[in-house]
This record gives sequence, C-alpha cells and structure tokens, in this order.
Amino acid sequence: MNAIIYPMKVHAVKLEYRRLKLEEIPHGYFADWRGKNTIVVTYDPTMPKVNSRRVRRLSLSTKLGKEYEQKINEYLHLKSEYDSLLTSWKAMYSFAPPRVRFPIKQFSDPHRMNNEFFERAADRLGAYKPENPTVSEHGDLKSKNELMGADLLGLMDIPFKYETEVDLPAIDETITPDYLVNFYEIDRCSYVEILGMNDKVDYSLRTATKITGFSKETYRPGREVIYVHVYDKNNFDREYFVSQVLSAFNDMIPDSALDWEPVSQVV
Repeated sequence: MNAIIYPMKVHAVKLEYRRLKLEEIPHGYFADWRGKNTIVVTYDPTMPKVNSRRVRRLSLSTKLGKEYEQKINEYLHLKSEYDSLLTSWKAMYSFAPPRVRFPIKQFSDPHRMNNEFFERAADRLGAYKPENPTVSEHGDLKSKNELMGADLLGLMDIPFKYETEVDLPAIDETITPDYLVNFYEIDRCSYVEILGMNDKVDYSLRTATKITGFSKETYRPGREVIYVHVYDKNNFDREYFVSQVLSAFNDMIPDSALDWEPVSQVV
C-alpha cells in the first residue's frame, strides 16, 4: 500500500487545519541574491506590508536569517502537504472542500483523551521483552504485525506512542495497548489494539478480558479504543488496518463541524 485515500471528513479536516496553520506563519523561499544565500519572505502575519510584491530579504548568515530559516522550512513542508491534499481532493471531488469549525467538540469525552493527554503519556512501558524483538525505525517492537501497523500509521501521518499504560480497575489490571495514536487535527487520541492469535485459548481469554475491561471503564470501540482483528496470523491485512483507524477518525468529526458554503482554497 503506497497511497492513503482519506475519508471525506478526514480529508477536509486535514486540508483546513493546514490552511489555517499557513495563515499563522511566514511564507517565503530560499534564493541566491547578489551572491548570498538569502531567505525571501513573501508573507508575514506580524508585518502587514510584506507581500509577494514587497518582499523581505534576509541573509542566512545573520541571526534573524537563522530564525526565519526554521520558519520558512516549516512553511515549505506544510505547504507541500496542503498542496498534495488539495490536488487529491480535486481529483476525487467536483466541489470545493468545506471550511471546518475548529475546535471540534466531541459529544462525549469520558477520559479527556486530547493532544495534551497524548503529550503526557509515557511509552514503551510493556513488561514483556521478547528475546528476538522486531528491530525497526520505530524502535524495538514485539512482532512484525506491530511493525506493519506502525509503518501504516506513519503513512497516514498519524503520530503514535508504543505501549503506554491504561488502568482498567474493572478487571484489576494495568495494560499496555499496542499504540496510543494522536488525531492531532481534531485534538483527540485513541488506543489501537491489534488482536490476533485467536487459535490460542489463553490469548483469546486475555483478549476477551481486556475488551471487557475497556468496555466497563467506558472506552468505546471506534472512539477511545480501536480494535484491529488479525484473522490470519500469517497475512496482515493492511487495508483493513487503515480502514479501522481512518473510520474511527472520520466518525469523530461531527457533520456540524463542516461548513459547505462555497469557498476558495487558494493559499
């Protein structure tokens, strides 16, 4: 799987989130001007007189130039993401994307699982350490399925932490779900659990107990916790994993958050 097709509401949120972020930061590019490495600033929210016709030039060798280097790199990265999302939107739909009413409020938020929750969470807390871990760019993982899940989360541009802790008093356990994922555009996060090895009775019982614990502590499937069942341990279904995660993301965006009045998306 080389490309991700986002559900419509997720796609719209990702576009609008970046459009608004772009309004908050300087725009520009890098150039050679009179033999010097230069930043050309074409927009700066703190300097209304700067525009594409009245640019501001800063030498990269100066302190101010170095400060703006980071800002312009951020702009170029964000603009590239935005342009890619807008191009794919135009390829799929014959109408303009909606505006989004941020911040997006949830109907229920029993555990305050927002961006701050994600940032606070400590990771890699699992007690079990395999003798032969799966080594990856994400760090050591317990299985190839976890590696494929981590790779797909990266492809979807969804930050995650591996094996954070969650207390489930209803079953008198503290567990470490596979991932805590951050849907940062909507200020939400969810646990993701890959559930496999259904042919092993002990594992199946632990899985059932875990699901019961989540349910009794008001972790709702498709909201606070996302289950991905692996029915064939030798065949990880990438499309199914992506579908489960993005469906949950999409369902957490209420229709009322989208404003479909005709708008321009020029940035």
